[in-house]
Amino acid sequence: MTPRFYYSVCQFGAEKTMKEDILYEFPHLRFAFSRPGFITFKEENGSKPAIIETQGIFARLFGVSVGQSKTPAELEQLIDSIPEGAIVHGFERDTFVPGDEPEGYRKNARLENELKGISHTLKLGGVPAVNQTVYDLIWIDEGRVFLGKHVHRPHLDPAPGNQPNITLPAKAPSRAYLKIEEAIHRFQPKIVPGMKVLEVGCSPGGATIAMLARGLSVTGIDPKYMHESLSREREFSFVQKLAKVVTQEDLSKVNPDWLVLDMNLAPLEALDELQHVIQTLRGVYGRNLKLKTGFLTVKLNDWKFAENIPLYLKRIRELGFQDLTAMQLASNRQEFFVYAENFR
Repeated sequence: MTPRFYYSVCQFGAEKTMKEDILYEFPHLRFAFSRPGFITFKEENGSKPAIIETQGIFARLFGVSVGQSKTPAELEQLIDSIPEGAIVHGFERDTFVPGDEPEGYRKNARLENELKGISHTLKLGGVPAVNQTVYDLIWIDEGRVFLGKHVHRPHLDPAPGNQPNITLPAKAPSRAYLKIEEAIHRFQPKIVPGMKVLEVGCSPGGATIAMLARGLSVTGIDPKYMHESLSREREFSFVQKLAKVVTQEDLSKVNPDWLVLDMNLAPLEALDELQHVIQTLRGVYGRNLKLKTGFLTVKLNDWKFAENIPLYLKRIRELGFQDLTAMQLASNRQEFFVYAENFR
């Protein structure tokens, strides 16, 4: 029996959590090799059909290993093994937590440098269709490049490494802008200008600015201050207090279509405060509550909190959010994201 190897990429720092996720889902796999943001697994019996995806929250990309190179000559051979006409994506494993990149950092510059050292002409890029095979050329270490292949699935972004090309504008006061933009990009919720959003944990306003730019009307709840530019926004109103003490009067003018949560609290504490907000909304609007969609960021102040993710998801469902998709966005830091398509 010839063994088969798999690779998985994740955020810098999430390796242990991703590894536990995958080995719980596929207990027959064995850990093989790791670098920050990158892990491989071994399957002893490679004659069985290959695993094409994982339900794990922290695996940004998962696929079958093809090989690796440690010299320019080996890299040439690796590239020669790619079928003619195949879609090839090139990217680097994460070497920094998102947002911690040093000044002057340029994404994928190290892979580009490795490719300059060979004579082979390789065309990178292409937009895969669902169920199409994509070859991934991944920079691992200086001189080491890895080749794998994955099957493009509906939940994956077609950009290399399942990392959407979303940039943080200079006017955005925080990285929350990236998170809500990535969530909207991935899940494509229906947006109608004038739809109302209740944003729980809005300071200093990164996500707020992104949603206002899309024509949404936002009411934010946070005890801290908002960026000064938001004082000029007619479609933004602010409840400056802790979410756990908001009153029916505070929410009497916002019957939200969306609820966005991003609080700097431990998971259960944040969900307790969210429960108070939901109960207050129900008290105001009863059966007329319009809430349908949730965009919920859950902080993992300690990576050990990831062990309790099933509990957090259960709590979220008990609050009324349904049809959940949980994943770590490419723009997340030590946290994960839950998209709730419906609410009841």
